[in-house]
Amino acid sequence: MPTYDGGHYFLTALIPIEWHAIEDGAVVTSPVHALRKQLELLPPAAQTPACAHRQSPFAKSTRTHFARFVVIDDVAYPGRLSGNTLVAAATGVVLTDAQPQDNLNCPFLLFVVDFDAASGDDGERDAYLSELWNAMSDDLANLFRFCRGFNATDGKGFAAYIAKCQLETTMSFNDYYAVTPNLPSWPKRIYLSGAVVAGGALGLGVLATIAFLVAALFGASVPSWLQDALWLSLAGGAALILVALVAYMTVMAAGRKPFPAASDSDLRSVLKSLHIQRAFTRFVIDNQVLAADPKQAQKLHDAFKAFVAANKPDDLDGPTQAPGVIGF
Repeated sequence: MPTYDGGHYFLTALIPIEWHAIEDGAVVTSPVHALRKQLELLPPAAQTPACAHRQSPFAKSTRTHFARFVVIDDVAYPGRLSGNTLVAAATGVVLTDAQPQDNLNCPFLLFVVDFDAASGDDGERDAYLSELWNAMSDDLANLFRFCRGFNATDGKGFAAYIAKCQLETTMSFNDYYAVTPNLPSWPKRIYLSGAVVAGGALGLGVLATIAFLVAALFGASVPSWLQDALWLSLAGGAALILVALVAYMTVMAAGRKPFPAASDSDLRSVLKSLHIQRAFTRFVIDNQVLAADPKQAQKLHDAFKAFVAANKPDDLDGPTQAPGVIGF
């Protein structure tokens, strides 16, 4: 999957962390330890009313769905690569000798964020990062000051810095499709028909070539059309390779295209949906008695009318769930 898919931009950045000793207050420490402390102090999304007063700074953005920071000290060692024991013994391989291992030359900060975007253009990414800087510049500067080469003082500089550290996102996750999206179909019949024709020409050419060789071997007269059999087989083979190559290129090109945006998958619509979901669940629980009694149909109707009027399902500016809030 591409970096941009389904109306969302999936940004992945791997940022090197400084390694020289720094002063953190009255303590001399390493940048990676100081960064970990700042990440611990960064408020997460509010999951209970008791912590609602400590909102995540990312809640100031009306486009951010998810954001995450991870400190990567080094790559994980997956263990020794296995091999054939008999081959190792025959070739003199000492199984207790250490194998080469990959290591990072410094710690890295992984920054991943999923946000609403109209396209996957670099300008769309930079505009979002500039907006994010304007919304939470103090928090971002307090984190990225421990990273190598960071000197951004405005949104443009922050966007340029993150862009230099960006990696392609190859496995994005987008689960907002309520129905199967309307995707264009790959013209497989065209390529299958071309493959059949080319394969038939190749097959006939091969058979004719065999007949030509047999006739020549036994000294029989060879029809003139059999003499062109080799060219027929070569043309059929070339056509079959060409059809396969074009089919492969079109499949890969189609795979690089992003899915269309799902309906109501922007952050404001998602937050409104979550609010309606919880509010309607409470409405159903509170009105079970009315729903079970046919004589109370009018009261249930009036209650639902009041529910719609209070929650305004079609109004994104009406009652909704606040950004950065989970579960209440």
